[in-house]
Amino acid sequence: MVRRRTHLAMTPRAALAAVLLSVALGVAAAARADVASDQAAAVLVFPKIVVDTSGVLPVPGGPRIDTLVRVSNTSTRPISMHCFWVNANGHCSNAQDVICDPNAAAASSPCGPTGSCVQGWQETDFAVTITARQPVAWLASRGAVLCDPSDTSGALCLPLGPDHPGPGGQDNSGSRIQGVSEDPFIGELKCVAVDSNGVPVDRNDLKGEAEITRLTGATPDVEGYNAIGIPAVVGANNGDTTLVLGGSTAEYSSCPNILILDHFFDGANDPISGDTVTTDLTLVPCTEDFLTQAPITTPVQFLVFNEFEQRFSTSRRITCFDEIPISNIETRSADRSIFSAAVSGTLTGQTRIRGVDQPNVPGTPAHGNTLLGIAEEFRAGGGSAAVNLHFHGTRPQPDYIYLPPPN
Repeated sequence: MVRRRTHLAMTPRAALAAVLLSVALGVAAAARADVASDQAAAVLVFPKIVVDTSGVLPVPGGPRIDTLVRVSNTSTRPISMHCFWVNANGHCSNAQDVICDPNAAAASSPCGPTGSCVQGWQETDFAVTITARQPVAWLASRGAVLCDPSDTSGALCLPLGPDHPGPGGQDNSGSRIQGVSEDPFIGELKCVAVDSNGVPVDRNDLKGEAEITRLTGATPDVEGYNAIGIPAVVGANNGDTTLVLGGSTAEYSSCPNILILDHFFDGANDPISGDTVTTDLTLVPCTEDFLTQAPITTPVQFLVFNEFEQRFSTSRRITCFDEIPISNIETRSADRSIFSAAVSGTLTGQTRIRGVDQPNVPGTPAHGNTLLGIAEEFRAGGGSAAVNLHFHGTRPQPDYIYLPPPN
């Protein structure tokens, strides 16, 4: 049998239309980039920041912990950031100065039999100016200020000041990075690109990384992850303090519809090293209200597949921040969890994580229900690693970041 190929001639008008369509599609693709952890963006999200310089959580005498934050300006122009520490520490209902873990069993709570651990959500903000092509870094416990021999706060030093500028006379004036508000501390850091007046700008020039160091005696353990970048839609930012992420009037890209985590099931033994592996998951909402500090609660669905593609599912509600071992997501008995290797029946699996859309309440700020996060893998033989999650799809409902007015 002879197969004939028919070549269809394209008219000049059709060819011109195809060219114009491809150009239009190219412009649209360039105008709205995906949320990613390996590209510069206008909003940076560090889902997990942890500090415990005394080694008292989760048990007294535990490792001393701090987080190094590093942000780079990838452009040839200076840029400013408005940043927010989100303090998600729990505090005892009967002793507000006592820090506790809302996910811990009641028997191990420092609140005693008469109190409960109440999850918190409180933000503190600060400003940073970064010169062209400059990286800056600071410890979450100490912050950073312009170099000043008389400063005894212990903060790290930002080197470029009016008396010692960088190329072109640029310096870090206007920067004062305060450390986290409590020690111990667990929470999030979010930074937004702004101009010199504190107004949000559509400049996708920021790239960030975080390194969490745990020091047990003289033995350090260091893990790192990339900040999640939310790109601005160039030309769409109206300069107000309500940032629209996705939707028909997007100023910034949509947060992902689904988060995907490839992982060992808890209690599995690594077939190469023999180490027993456990995984912690940290989730934060894309929508955050830094103006009124009202936390957002989102029901989260977890769809879990083992190596035989058998499917398990569960759900959990999170408010503002959640950091938990995966085998405690649906139960406090880790050996009975669907995330346990003994229950799942295989060593590894994949979990798809989706925030469930909830209707907006009249009289309250609009919100979306997408999520961002990271995971951490811990090994019984020592050592840990942080990993960024995979992203899949978007949804038509926008998320919002509500900022306080510029000073």
